[in-house]
Amino acid sequence: MKIPWPHATATKPSRQTTSRNRSAPLALRKWLPGISILALSVCAGLAEPEFATDTMSDAELRNYRNQMRAELRRLLETAPNEETAGGTAYRVYYCTIYYTPRESGFTAERGFDDSRVSAPGLKGRRYPLAFLQAVKKEGFGRLAEPVNGLEYLQYAGNGRYRFAKAPLGNRGNVLVPRNSCAISKNNPFLRRGQVLRVDSPTVQEVTGRYEWLIDDTGGGLHPLQIDLYWGEDDPLGAVGRMRARPAGTRMEYAFDVKVLVRH
Repeated sequence: MKIPWPHATATKPSRQTTSRNRSAPLALRKWLPGISILALSVCAGLAEPEFATDTMSDAELRNYRNQMRAELRRLLETAPNEETAGGTAYRVYYCTIYYTPRESGFTAERGFDDSRVSAPGLKGRRYPLAFLQAVKKEGFGRLAEPVNGLEYLQYAGNGRYRFAKAPLGNRGNVLVPRNSCAISKNNPFLRRGQVLRVDSPTVQEVTGRYEWLIDDTGGGLHPLQIDLYWGEDDPLGAVGRMRARPAGTRMEYAFDVKVLVRH
C-alpha cells in the first residue's frame, strides 16, 4: 500500500513564502488525523525556517513528541515500508540534531555557569561547569586549548572524561559533519554502515543534505529516531532546551521524513 509522504506546513504566514509553505494535502490529514506535523515557514532572504516547536513549553513539546511517536508506531504496525525502484522507503522515522559543543561558547556573558571545575580524567585541569555538562550530554566537546595535541574532550561514562583527537562514533570512527548520523541499537530496520536518503523539507532546509551515513549507534535513542550530526558549534543559548542545541539551527524535531535505503 502506498501512503503519501508528509510535507511541511506553515503555522503562521511569513512575509514571503516559498512553494514549501503549503497546507498539508488531504491524504496527509487523513494519515495523521488531528496532529500537526513539524511546521516551517521560510522568509525571503533567511536560511533558517520558523519551527512549530519554537514557542512550545517543555510540557507542550513533550506531548507533541509523544503524539507524533504514537502515529509513527501505528504506521510501524501497519505499513512501515514500501518497495520502490530505488530501494526500500520507510515512513516511520523522525530526525533530531546532535553536535559537538565548543568550550569557547560557554561564557558568563552568554548566561552560562562558567565556574571552573575539575572531574575524574581531567588530570586536575578545570573547565566551565556548563561545558562539562554539555560534553556529558553530547559525548564530545571542542577544547579552547588543546591538551598534549588533543583538541577534544570525551565523556567516558561514570563521571569520567578523557581527552581525544576527534569526535568518534561507537566503533572509533570519526564523525563527519552534515554526513554522519546515529540510530538506536534497537532500530527495527536500519543498521550501521547504511547510506540513507532522508527526504524531508525540514532537514534539507536546515542541513542542505539528503544523504547520511549511519556512523553511530546508541542505547539512549528512540528506536524510530535518526540523530543527525551537525558538527562543531556554540550552544544556541543558556536557557532551557537551548543549552542542548547548536547555535546554527533551532531545529529540534523533523517528523516530515521519508527515509530511502538503496538496494
